[in-house]
Amino acid sequence: MREFTDRGVTLRWSELINENGLNRVLIEAGPAVSSHDVVRVIFSEDGGPERAIRGWPLRCDPMTGFQQFAAMLPSVTQKKALTWRPVLTTGGREYDPGPGKAPEPAPPNLAKPVTQVPALEHVGRFVVPFTDEFYPSGETPDGIWLHFGIKEGGTVEGPHLKGTIDPLGGDWMRVRSDGVGLLHARALIQPVEGGAPILFEDTGVCDFGPDGYAGLAKGTLPASAPVRLAPRYLTSNPNYAWMNRLQGFGIGEASLSDITLRFDVYSAKGTSDG
Repeated sequence: MREFTDRGVTLRWSELINENGLNRVLIEAGPAVSSHDVVRVIFSEDGGPERAIRGWPLRCDPMTGFQQFAAMLPSVTQKKALTWRPVLTTGGREYDPGPGKAPEPAPPNLAKPVTQVPALEHVGRFVVPFTDEFYPSGETPDGIWLHFGIKEGGTVEGPHLKGTIDPLGGDWMRVRSDGVGLLHARALIQPVEGGAPILFEDTGVCDFGPDGYAGLAKGTLPASAPVRLAPRYLTSNPNYAWMNRLQGFGIGEASLSDITLRFDVYSAKGTSDG
């Protein structure tokens, strides 16, 4: 991929990808400044007048802050040359590599080491239902304490992990005065093919919003709240021994309307991993 950096913002773009006679290009831009960032592709045939098409967003990598875009360029005959470059508009500024302009290398003494982004692998989609009695402690010097008991119906679905969640254990949560809940959950996964269960322990945060604490003190909760988790696993099941070495990263939502926690867990493979 080619790369261009200006004022702390980087553009990366692929060569043309020809699929069924159509020319597709992939662009990465970041770190993201705004959800309204726009990427245009400026192109020209045989040095003719420049035209522009707008790329469409694909996803934003939460680990790096880079947004991904794609665009389709017109097909040209083999006798014509197609040149193109991406232009990013973000935060009221435009970042344009310019026609034929290559990124300027950093001075040798100021060059920064290249950081390789870890690859994320999907472990599974967790659905954990809780009972509707969460036993709030009332206001204490250390916030409001809640306990959510797990009930039947919990599931795990992933490429290498499928199972149910026992109606045991639960989540012990302390909600701070700023509306952030610090959760600590434990539960057992029963693999569908049988064998020893898998114990999992989650710590993380659940953001009830700036008014969440005041609402909870009155006995009310919002309809939903985002959660970010750091799960760990422990088992004697030989089929899942790989999970004993896993540090997960969970992203999801707590639905307070049906008292269910839904989240996806990912693992990261670093550059030093074998």
